[in-house]
Parts: sequence; structure tokens; C-alpha cells
Amino acid sequence: MNLKSFTQIVDEASLKDNPGIPGEGGSEGDYLSKVEGRAKERLDALQRRHGADIPRFMSLVSRVRQIQSGKEKELEKLAESAIRAYYGSILEEVTLNIKFPKEDQIKKSMEKVKPQPPEMPQLKELKDSNIISEIQKRKIANNITQGEAKNTKLCLNLPEVRDGLIRILGQEKGAEYKDLLNKITEIAGFFDWHIPMEVQLEMWTRDKSGFSGSVTVEWNTDEEEDSEELAQEILGELEDDTEIPEETEELFAQTQPTINALGTDFAMLLHETVKGIYELIAAVGIPDDEETAETVIMNTDTLADEIEDLRYGPEIAADLRDFISAFPEYESIPNLREHVFGKMMAMDAKDFLELMYMILIEDPKAKPVVQEFIDEIAEEIGKYELGQAGIDNDDYEPEETPNRAPAEPVQAYQEEIDYSELTKREIQKLIDKALDAKDFDTVRDLAKYLKESKQQGIFEKLHREMGYPSNS
Repeated sequence: MNLKSFTQIVDEASLKDNPGIPGEGGSEGDYLSKVEGRAKERLDALQRRHGADIPRFMSLVSRVRQIQSGKEKELEKLAESAIRAYYGSILEEVTLNIKFPKEDQIKKSMEKVKPQPPEMPQLKELKDSNIISEIQKRKIANNITQGEAKNTKLCLNLPEVRDGLIRILGQEKGAEYKDLLNKITEIAGFFDWHIPMEVQLEMWTRDKSGFSGSVTVEWNTDEEEDSEELAQEILGELEDDTEIPEETEELFAQTQPTINALGTDFAMLLHETVKGIYELIAAVGIPDDEETAETVIMNTDTLADEIEDLRYGPEIAADLRDFISAFPEYESIPNLREHVFGKMMAMDAKDFLELMYMILIEDPKAKPVVQEFIDEIAEEIGKYELGQAGIDNDDYEPEETPNRAPAEPVQAYQEEIDYSELTKREIQKLIDKALDAKDFDTVRDLAKYLKESKQQGIFEKLHREMGYPSNS
């Protein structure tokens, strides 16, 4: 592949004229040209590394399917375990339905994806600048989503995944399976750039059975008619500033999102699930107005768009990743990248495009904007963790109150109580008394009945930061 064909691709790409991309939409820079150069270097390296295997691509795929045959259920469970380990609390209220597909299941799921926008105004025909900005915002968001999804190596090469594959497939086949998936993933990336986009579009339009994965995100309700009534009931409780009753808490489960991911091999299970996670996060950026939302989605979520996003997405996602990872909080706040992406998606479209542009040109003015997001995220996570522990963090003040009368010893009401049989509300009352008595050991003991034990480390860290003593 030569630079001329790269230039032709850029001229036709819908990222062209997007003001969030340096060098497009009248802005300065040449970002897409730099992406061309990086892609060409990567393709040359891939060709040197896998040259002999590229023509054997389908043989590699066949070998992978041969190895995994009969082990699909175990691999599905391992995929979910790996995803939950990597994305942590982001998925706490999300159902993951990760499956190897049945016959024609992927083809049927892809039938509703249109090759090009249907009969509705396309970007070049639109006059409303706000709608245009929303389309351009979602276009970049989709690129980031595809880019993060393609980076499945992060999960595929986790130690627990390596050990899990060996446990399921055996030492020799487990190692071979992982190596083959890494190789297939890299060669597939080579094809994304090597095969002209118009050829890919024609190929996938003609036969969607060749797709190796798909994903949908759904919001579950037992009955669609009940969903509006449920929302009104919950909102009423919140507006009245009353504690939501246990029955209403149970109703929240009816509106929890589900990510349905299909993949023909383990790497594609990871790819499609990560794509679903980012689609879920990006949903906050969809305009509230139904007609506007339809126009935006129809102009960005086509098969032609997806083919383009697979090319440019990894580069845009990598640059955003590098920018966020430079902040000192990156190591201390789990999944900071996803949290920041969510904050960005909640921005006004034009503000988002301006920030994205500054990030891609490494403008120092982008740092204070993202730092503000990070500060908000840290505060929100702190409040959430304390809330999970049953602590009323809005009312509680950790500082000592002068001239306060000594509180009743906690041990007096602790004795002979089976905390596992108490309700959350009763546990909360005991925690309040323990806080009044400054009995932080009891607070931690009681919190175990209100949260997952795996969150204990984070809980103690929050307490230390708020002035509480540690267990050590």
C-alpha cells in the first residue's frame, strides 16, 4: 500500500472537515496525515513480522476454532471474568451477556446496520450548526469506541487470562491459542488498512456472514409500558428527599443495562464487550431530542462509518489514552480513562470538539479542563464508596467537634447482635452511632455487611484520606 491510496482515503473519509480533528474544519494541523504515516510504519512492521502468515490468515482462524471447540462455555465465563477484573466498578450494575454465536446469529444482528445513511438529511445537506456539531462529536466518540475495542491485547494478555486459558485448554494448547489470537488480531488490523474501504464496504454489504462479532446494548424492563411509571416513581422518591424503600430499590434492577456481545473467538468476545462498554458510556452524549438523536445516529452509525472507525479509531483512542495517562491520578483512580471519557461525552458538542482538538495538538490549555473532570471523578468515587458502606457522607463531618459530650460506648450495643440478620437501615443506624463514638474499627466491621469484600482496600484508603485511622 502506498501513500497515494492513503491520501485518497482521507479525502473520502467522514472525519474530514471535523473541527475536533487538527487540520480539518478550517483548523490548523495535519493530524490525519500523521495517522497515515503512523499506520504505514505499523503496516510495514506487521508485514515484516507476519509476512508468511498473512496469506494463511483463514488457516489461523480455523486452527483457533478447532482449539476452542467444546470449550466455549468455559471461555465465555473467562471472558466475563477478565472484563470485570479490568473494568471493575464501572460494570457493577451492568449485565454482561458474552456468548459465542449460534449459526447466522451475527449475520442477523448485522442486517439492521445500514451500509450508508437511509433517506434522511446527510451531514453535507444539514444547515443547523448544533446538529452538525452533534454528528461530529459522535463520529469522534465512535472512533474512540472502536479504538478501545480493538486494543483487546490489554485483556487478552492479562496474567489471569493466560492462566485461565491454560486451565481450560491445557498448557500447550492454551499457550498456542493465546499466541494465535494475538497474531490474528494484528493481521486483522493490517487488513483494515490494506484493503480499500470501498472494497470492504462492498464485501460486507454483499455478505454479512463474514463478520466475526457484534454487540448491542439494551436497557432491560419487564414491560416497556411499566418503564415510564417506574421512572416517575423513583423520581418522586428522590424529589421528596425520602429514603427509597427496599421495594423501589429492587425495581432499579429492571432498568439495568445489558451488553450482549457475540464473538467467534475469545479475542472477539473481548473486543465486542469493550465496544459495548464504551457505547454504554457514550450514550450520555446522545441528544435528548428524539429527531435530532435519530439524525445524529443515522449519520454516524452506518457500516461505512464502522469501516472507517476501525482505521482511525485506534490512533485517536491511543492519543487520548496517552494524554490522560500523563495525569498523576491515573495510577490511583481505577479506570480513570473511562470516567474521563464519560465526562467528555456529557459536554456540549462544540465544547467537546474544542477540547478534543486541543488534546490532539497537545495544547496545554486542555490540561486544566481535564483536571477539573478528574477532581470531580475523585470526589464522586469517594462519595459512592462511602455510600456503598452505608455512610451518609453529605451530613457527616470528619473533623472533631469542640466541647462535645462523650458518646455512648459502642460495645454496649454491639454485644450478641448477628449483623447478617439486620436490614441495611439497621446497620446504618449502628454505623451512625459508631461514627459518633469515633469507633472507626466498628465502622469498618459494620461496613462489611453493606458492601463487597473486594472493595475493602478502597474503603480503607478513603478513610485514611478523610482523616480516619487505618487498620495497620
